[in-house]
Amino acid sequence: MTGQTVVLRNEGAPGQNGGPKGDLYIVVHIKHHSIYIRKNENVYCNIPVTITQATLGAELEIPMVDGTKEKFKIPEGTQTGTNFKIKQKGFSSINRNYKGDFIFTVVVQTPKRLSKEQRELFEKLAKTMNEQPPVKKKGIFG
Repeated sequence: MTGQTVVLRNEGAPGQNGGPKGDLYIVVHIKHHSIYIRKNENVYCNIPVTITQATLGAELEIPMVDGTKEKFKIPEGTQTGTNFKIKQKGFSSINRNYKGDFIFTVVVQTPKRLSKEQRELFEKLAKTMNEQPPVKKKGIFG
């Protein structure tokens, strides 16, 4: 949790013997969220997608901070680590008429277990794409 202090001048308790009011100090602690990260007015998060969604493109329902969902179409061929922005879906600025953005990073989820049929389909796909295993580059010493 991070603490941020706000000072309200002349809003504290009255001074002794009729003195002027003091200042009121408010310390706000913001608890970190397990999904979202806030940086100023912008909100960031990772969104997992399947390998087929990333390859073919998909319309996703992105969970917003306020509990609503925004539809967002990712294009075909989207790679892990690609960032997308939903404008003005972040937090409102306190000092100016401005709203931050919601920025999400796509994380492609590779299946850990495949059925026999799924494995065969992936193998057929690999053959049509002339895939070769990655070549190991030799280091400086060999």
